[in-house]
Amino acid sequence: MFKRTRTRLTREFSLTIGIILMISAFFSLWLVQQMLTSTEDNQLTSLTGQYKAELQKLMDSPKGEALFDPLIDKKQLNSFYEPGGLQLNQMAWLLDPAGGMIFQSSLSDKNPLGVNFPLNALLPSLLAEPDNDYRNVNADGRTFRIGGTMISNGKLKDYKIIVAQEVTNDNKLIVQLRWAFAGFALLMLAAGGVAGFLLAGRAMGPIAQAFDRQEQFTSDASHELRTPLSILKSSFEVLDEERDKLPDFHRHVLMKSGREIHHMSRLVENLLVLARSDNGRIDLVTSEFSLRQTIRQVMEQLQPISESKQVELKWEESQSESDENKAVIQADEVRIRQLILILIENAIQYNREGGSVSVSVVTDLQKVIFIVSDTGIGIEEEHLPRIFERFYRMDKARTRRSEGTGLGLAIAKQIVDAHRAKIEVWSTPKVGTTFRVTLPSLSDSFHSVTLT
Repeated sequence: MFKRTRTRLTREFSLTIGIILMISAFFSLWLVQQMLTSTEDNQLTSLTGQYKAELQKLMDSPKGEALFDPLIDKKQLNSFYEPGGLQLNQMAWLLDPAGGMIFQSSLSDKNPLGVNFPLNALLPSLLAEPDNDYRNVNADGRTFRIGGTMISNGKLKDYKIIVAQEVTNDNKLIVQLRWAFAGFALLMLAAGGVAGFLLAGRAMGPIAQAFDRQEQFTSDASHELRTPLSILKSSFEVLDEERDKLPDFHRHVLMKSGREIHHMSRLVENLLVLARSDNGRIDLVTSEFSLRQTIRQVMEQLQPISESKQVELKWEESQSESDENKAVIQADEVRIRQLILILIENAIQYNREGGSVSVSVVTDLQKVIFIVSDTGIGIEEEHLPRIFERFYRMDKARTRRSEGTGLGLAIAKQIVDAHRAKIEVWSTPKVGTTFRVTLPSLSDSFHSVTLT
């Protein structure tokens, strides 16, 4: 149990550390990316503003009239105006409303090492309507950040200033940082796992020792109580033989004492079972037997109790009822009998007067399903996850109505887990409860004999 708890704590600690590191890594990566993008956009915005101001002045000059003269040789336009301030990885264009190129920055004496932009691949982005925003465009295996603004002067309207900057290296840096952060997060996750395992071990140490002492005390106390309980039980049986000779008051006291002795004996036995299950000392002695036959025997045993509670106990036959071999399983018959007894007895105990308990078995080649349904008080949905806990009671009213020990369903869960089976429960308050236990059939039976 403590190994599972330590593993769970380690997993939760590692997961927490991992999530924190992953969030930190993604935030750091996002921050770097935002800083790079902001720097690129600031550069392009500054460049766009510079050209816009220069071209506004140029339009008002005689040189500008020549620049926008449709008869001028386009190849000579850059001799009228050469954009300045370009970095080696930047380029600029001026386009007319029809998409014609007025000028573009090019290699020159001022920029002899300028980057070679793939104009054909970038052409759709150049012709797009500029919105004073910048976006990344992939072209020829490279990445460019491109955008621009509109410019107009007098009758000249809807001219476009487009600027672009190659950001391939920036994108490569982002990819490298992404892998670096991912590797760092995985490394820290592994370190968190090791730290979590060590810290969980240290945290669980005192708890394990306290649990061992509590377990030993429960086991010792249960063993010590068995002897006086056996003496009390024997004394009660002797007195019970002379019950008719006792006065009414003494007879009443004797009956109450007998019930309490029986209740105490069951509590001690249940505590012993749970103490053994906690340290894995419950051995399962497996054998082949008919689950249907065992259920019928338990039902016969509980028939007087159901009649005293005015609860109908009925067996629901299935279509395969005639094939008794289909319900043959390999398990510990004593423990399975105890499981059946707990579920049916609970269904009777927490039923209503005039209610019923239905028991059925469904079989196939892989599994045998044992179902107990009642028309009792039901269980609130909020309590269902905890009904298999020891001494768990849903309310005081139910505690007063029951003479149980509060350990029955906890023992049932231990038996089911020991057989690597499954127990499920559905319930509707004031309507009833259904327990379903799925056991492996003989063809797919359980072979281990020790509870782990």
